[in-house]
Amino acid sequence: MTERGYELVVRGEIGDRFAPLFDGMRLERVSGSTVVSGVVRDQAHLHAVLERVQELGLELVSLNPTSADHRPERSP
Repeated sequence: MTERGYELVVRGEIGDRFAPLFDGMRLERVSGSTVVSGVVRDQAHLHAVLERVQELGLELVSLNPTSADHRPERSP
């Protein structure tokens, strides 16, 4: 598996303070849910992100691959 964009939707609106826990992925709150999006490096990274969702006790609503050019904005 090579780098690929993913979008995870979790129930509830989580704050930006959780962003560092998702390894540079972007958090966007939308109508009672949070969309976590960004590039996943490989299968192990995807599993780590999913484990983080579970560790935080969040309910995963959906997991969707996105286009390869769907990358989060990075701080300089």
